Formats: sequence, structure tokens, C-alpha cells
Amino acid sequence: YLFDTRDFTTDYTQTLFSAYANGFLFEMPGGTAMGGIGVEWREDDIDSIPDDVARDGLFFGFFSDGGATGSKWTRELFGEIELPILAGRVGAEELTLNVSGRYTDDEFYGSDTTYSGKLGWRPIPSLLLRGTYGTSFRAPNVREVFLQDQTGFLNVFDPCLIPEDALDPITGGYVPELDNRDPVVLENCFRTGIDPTQFENSGFNTYSTEIARGGTGELLAETSTSYTWGFAFEQPWFEGFDMTFGMTWYDIEIEDTIVEPSPQFLVNDCYNDPQFDSAFCDSITRDVDGFFDIINAKYINRDEARNSGIDINANYDQNFNIGSQAVRLGVDLVINRNEEASTTFVSDEGVPDFEDQHANLYFPKWKGQLGLRANVEDFRFTWVVNYIGDTEQQEEYVDEWDNAITGASDTCYGPPGDVLCRDYADTDEYWLHSASVYWYLDTFTFGAGIRNVFDEEPPYVDATEYTAINRVPLGAGYDLFGRVYFFNVVWRP
Repeated sequence: YLFDTRDFTTDYTQTLFSAYANGFLFEMPGGTAMGGIGVEWREDDIDSIPDDVARDGLFFGFFSDGGATGSKWTRELFGEIELPILAGRVGAEELTLNVSGRYTDDEFYGSDTTYSGKLGWRPIPSLLLRGTYGTSFRAPNVREVFLQDQTGFLNVFDPCLIPEDALDPITGGYVPELDNRDPVVLENCFRTGIDPTQFENSGFNTYSTEIARGGTGELLAETSTSYTWGFAFEQPWFEGFDMTFGMTWYDIEIEDTIVEPSPQFLVNDCYNDPQFDSAFCDSITRDVDGFFDIINAKYINRDEARNSGIDINANYDQNFNIGSQAVRLGVDLVINRNEEASTTFVSDEGVPDFEDQHANLYFPKWKGQLGLRANVEDFRFTWVVNYIGDTEQQEEYVDEWDNAITGASDTCYGPPGDVLCRDYADTDEYWLHSASVYWYLDTFTFGAGIRNVFDEEPPYVDATEYTAINRVPLGAGYDLFGRVYFFNVVWRP
């Protein structure tokens, strides 16, 4: 037998020159103004060279990799100033304004100016009101621009193939009443010229598919705009305990985010779209037999992503004695209310594909964590409660309750005979408790605890609606392992 090697060498070089100066500027009613200014020049080079075996994909089971070669420079000028407008006045214990700006000039993506402003006002010593506004600019890096075509093979699920459960075990024929696929998916398969009631692969819906990836000079630079405003309050009345409470409202909008989509994301977004106007359908090519021929998963711009909501924080600390024993008790609370979590893609024809995932499985309206802690001499006891609010499937993806008649649903809540059914992807609220105790010594730390104290089961959803293992949704924050005991030892010499 004759064997060869697959060799690949990548050199990434960054040359950077920067200069920065800062100092005190002038006096103001609230103190001394400070400022800084700087310049930066940066050149990025990538030289990623494969040998013939890697470039042409000559090894069985290995992808072809064209490497990446190119360079680009970036020049920036930036400055910042902080102005203590007032201090120690009635109604203005503190009033401070911070303003910063940056000019960026990129070799390939032109120039842009970004800036931000921060205002903090303390009308009384215990209350701080704050607000920020900012923008950002990020040009694609050298890998996102110069990465040459890579092809490889991944297993991809094809929703147009008849599932094994819908095939007669004896004749191998299609049994419509056993098909639990979403009607939207079936209709979209027909639209691409595939008959999902005839297209079958002996029940195997997942098969190896060639995937193409690479950089592109067609990318746009990322830009963003963000707003935050809120307050922080520290109770001033009692010396026996410390308590702070704060809220922050945020609204972040990112345009032209650079993402590298997974092949399965492209397929799912195309075939699960009720309007069948996904911007990603053109990335999927099928062969003459109907199977995936190649999926182009190169870097792309997401036209817009927006996230808005409220963060709530509270802390409580108190020292007290139990007999002669000193105890320090602490409570930490973090809550998030999600108002919007949306993405927008625009097809080549200018048709927007807008999805607001707010309140669905991965972006519940409410999430929170409560931490209780007690320090007693060298010991620390903690009890942590994590909360994930209930979620609802996006309305446009909710099936009608009569889909069992056509065999298009596999979750039923109706009367005997399962007449009223639909795919189900809502979840109830979820509570997860964990506890631990740690003993801190001079050189050793001993710890033990329990994760998921009450062995709380995660919610179950229809696995045809979300990525799941045994109907447990992945990536949503639910515990997948059940009650777990742990013990650890740390030694510091």
C-alpha cells in the first residue's frame, strides 16, 4: 500500500502601530475634565497554503481546502473626553458626561465614524440615573474575505424524504396517516419539484451531503446602534445591611451581521418557511434524483438582528450573629425580560424574511437566577435557583388542531380517536435548584454539592419543531442530566 500525507501551513501576521496620549484638560464645576486621543494603523496578512492532497481533496473522507491568501490594512483615529459637569450640588451630587468617537478607514470597506455617549446623573447620593447611546463598525476580517473554497461532507437531514415511520414495514409503501411532517414542509417540497409522498430513501432522512464554504468580497461591514437607560439605587437608611437595586432597559440593533450558517440551518429555514420566501433556498442545489447535490454555506450578511428588553439586578448583604458565631448572609437576584429577539434576511429579490423569536423556546420572555449564600468562618453555603419562563411556538408555525386527519401531526390532546392534534412546541415554566458547600483553608479548598436537587425533568417538545434529544430541546438552558452530585479539591501551593 502507498500512503501520502495531507499537509497544510497557515501563517497569520498582524502588524500594528498605535499611539495614545491622555491627561487633564481643564477645570469644570464638577471637577477636572479628562481626555485622550490616539491613532492606530494595522495590517493583517493571511497566507494559508495547502499541498496538492489537501487542495484537491484526494484523501477519501477528507474535504478539499483551497486555503486563503490576502492582506488588508485599517487606519483609525479615536478620542474620548469625560466632563464632570456638576458635583456636590442640590439635585446634582454628580452629573458626568462621557463622549467618545472613532474614525475607521478600511482598505476594502471604506470609512465610517462611530461614536458613543454616556450620561450619569446622581440627584441624591443613593440614586444614579444613567443612559448610553453608541454605534459600532466592523469590517470583515481577512479570513471572511480571502478564505478560498472549501468543500467537505456532512450529514444533513432532508425533510422531503419520507420518514421511516411513514413506510409500511412489509410492503415499504407510503402510509399517509403515519406521516408526522409539518404540512408547511410538505408544501415547500412540492414547490421545489420534489414529491414528499414518493421521494424515499428506505426511511433514511439523513445522508452525506457536499458542503461548500468560503470567504467572499461581497460582504458588507457590520454596523450597530445601541441604547441603554436605567438606574441604580443603594439604600441609605439602615447601617445594619447593604441593599442595591437596579434596572436597565436596552435596545440593540445590528445590521449586516457576518455569520457562517450551518447547512442544516439553511435547509430548515428554507423548508419551514410558511411563505417559502427564505433568502437561503438558493443556497441549496439538488441533483437529478432529487437528493442534495451541494449546499453553499459561505459567509453571509444577516440584514438585521435586534434585541431589546429589561435587566433587573438586586443585591442584599447583612452581617449578624447566631449565638457567638458571626454569619454573613447574601442574596443576589438577576432577572431578564425579553421584549424582542428578531432577525431579518432579505432575498435577492428584495423580499424580507422577518422572524421575531421573542417568547419562543430559545428566547423566553422571562429568565432569572436567585442566589442565596451564607459565609460562616471558613465555610460558604450556597443555594441557587434558575428560572426559565414558559414559551410559545411562533404563531406562524403553529399547526391547526385537525392535522391528525391527514396524519401530519404526532402530538394529540383531543378526544378519543385523536381527532384534534398538532405538532406541539410550547413549554411550561422551569425551575432548577442547585446547592453547594465549600471549605476554604490556607492551601486547600474542598467543595461538594448537588446540581438539580429535586431532579426536575426538562420540558418535552415535538422533535420535528426544535433540535432535541429524546424530545428534550437543546441549547435552551434546560438540564439534560438530572440530579448530579459533585466533589472537588483545589490545592494552591
